[in-house]
Amino acid sequence: MKTNSGVLPSFAWPLFLLLAIAAILLLSVSEPQDKVEAPVPPQLYSSSYQLLGTGNRLGTYYPVGHILADWFNSNLGGGEEVFKAIETNGSVDNVRLLQEGKITLALVESRIVQEAFAGNASSSLRLVWPLWPDVVQLIRSAECNDAELDTLDIGFPGQKNSSTYRTSTELFSAFGLNIEKIAVNILPERVLADLASGKIKFAMIQAGIPNRSVSDALIFNGCSLYSFSEDGIEKGLHQVATSRVFKIPAGYYGENQPEIVTFGIPNVMVASAETSSSTVKLLTELLSRSSAALKIRHQALADVVVDAAVAKKLMGEIGVPIHPGTEAWLQERLAENRSLESEN
Repeated sequence: MKTNSGVLPSFAWPLFLLLAIAAILLLSVSEPQDKVEAPVPPQLYSSSYQLLGTGNRLGTYYPVGHILADWFNSNLGGGEEVFKAIETNGSVDNVRLLQEGKITLALVESRIVQEAFAGNASSSLRLVWPLWPDVVQLIRSAECNDAELDTLDIGFPGQKNSSTYRTSTELFSAFGLNIEKIAVNILPERVLADLASGKIKFAMIQAGIPNRSVSDALIFNGCSLYSFSEDGIEKGLHQVATSRVFKIPAGYYGENQPEIVTFGIPNVMVASAETSSSTVKLLTELLSRSSAALKIRHQALADVVVDAAVAKKLMGEIGVPIHPGTEAWLQERLAENRSLESEN
């Protein structure tokens, strides 16, 4: 007597094929922790949007970039979403994406755009407006609240393609340490949890203040900010280009936070020389008014420059050409100011 033992019944084949396809798809998907980059979504490369490169979700570029895109749309979009903020890896990534023509505008650390322009005589990078300063905020886990820099043996110094990682590398090397030997490469959204659990001893966040990630780490997870000594500040200023001393006031991130002495690095908005001068001129007008109009949405915007003469001076110090649209706006505004001064 014949049996069908070991033979798959014909009615089960569709189910078997479905399960096999599902298994193949699952195997082809990388584990979440392997995804440490934030590239521009391919579907946006050739879109009709004017893309604004920001940063990852730990920093200030990402939330403020979305606020600025909304501000531009509400004033220039005519009810349409013309400007769209996208997540990137930050300054280094944004300069590359601008040069490749994949984005229209970018938030960039001043020294990164300075060096990118100096390294390429034909660079199309142009300054649009000075923004808030990035503040170096080195967070220590709760178990390391009194630890010195040279005892922080494992942590998150920023994503590999970010200016934060570069700053971490420079600061740690100033103290004779090799950041690559103590760095872990994890998703930004895992940083707070890993600090709270003690899996990492430190995390570097270079961003405008206040920063929500820093606030959550200090207030809800018992972490602390590292304050550089006078000697450490001197070493850092020599190592980190365009940096300056920055003090976070006591109580800024909760009543138990002491005054923190650290570094600040200026930020700028950058565009390509090919970007329409008329568009940039309109954006410059909006940026000059953004600190008063938008600081209620994010305090970092309160530090955006409003004075035309100050803005021109700050951008002149960077050594990168100012966009013709911004230059046109500056000339008009400075002429108006001179006229008012003569009348008075």
